Amino acid sequence: MIPNFKKSFTLIELIVVIAIISVLSGVILFSVTQYINKGKDSNIYGNMAVLVVAGEVWYDGNRNSYSGFCDPAQNSVIKNSIAQMPENQSGYCYSGNNLAGLCCAVASDNNSWAACAREFTAPNNVYCVDSRAMKEEIPDSNCSFINTTFQCP
Repeated sequence: MIPNFKKSFTLIELIVVIAIISVLSGVILFSVTQYINKGKDSNIYGNMAVLVVAGEVWYDGNRNSYSGFCDPAQNSVIKNSIAQMPENQSGYCYSGNNLAGLCCAVASDNNSWAACAREFTAPNNVYCVDSRAMKEEIPDSNCSFINTTFQCP
């Protein structure tokens, strides 16, 4: 009598298939995460570009002064921008209500301002804009406008 074997997969075959699926899903997940972070960075760039225009409107409407521009209690544009920025880990920011990662400061003569926000794809970099309409990606350590020139380097 010939034994009747059912056709089925061996344990080795199942382990190999599971390993292949795991590797492929890991590669896809890494790629998707990078694209999501690039989209978040684009959102940051857009929010920061809005600040340049908002700064000029503020300056014209505030008797040629940036006084109060970086205060979220006085400026809804800053408040909305802060709500959409990544968390700031370094704690070097001048403005007091910086819980979300937007650093914004106005010079003591109220004639200039600058703002930085941390990026997602390069966490050691920040995107900087200022009252001169400069927009620039710089290393986090160079975002030191607080007590100096109030401009992006």
